Amino acid sequence: MSKIITLEEYKDLTGITDNKIDAQINALILVVEDDYLSIRNKPFDTDANGDIIYPAGSKMAAAEMISYKILTLRGNVGSTYEMIGGYSISLSADLIKGYPKSTVQKIRRYGRLS
Repeated sequence: MSKIITLEEYKDLTGITDNKIDAQINALILVVEDDYLSIRNKPFDTDANGDIIYPAGSKMAAAEMISYKILTLRGNVGSTYEMIGGYSISLSADLIKGYPKSTVQKIRRYGRLS
């Protein structure tokens, strides 16, 4: 089954080189894909074989969503800026559906506004 982002892609994007939180990342990939679809408000397109066609920018948006979830699960909600590996994320209080507005806007660009 195809995923919006794989563990390896997430780690490459964020610069994580160890495997300390691999299980957490894998669990969050599934959560984030569901959240992405909810924000997008329309199903992903599929090709002639029924394989999902993920929109441009979806991997980066998913990486931001996973990073945000990891940081908020660690209790860093009051922070404004955090780093995971070599990847930084803003923990803005301006949230839509539980994610920073800037991330949600990247998703909505490719779907109908809810």
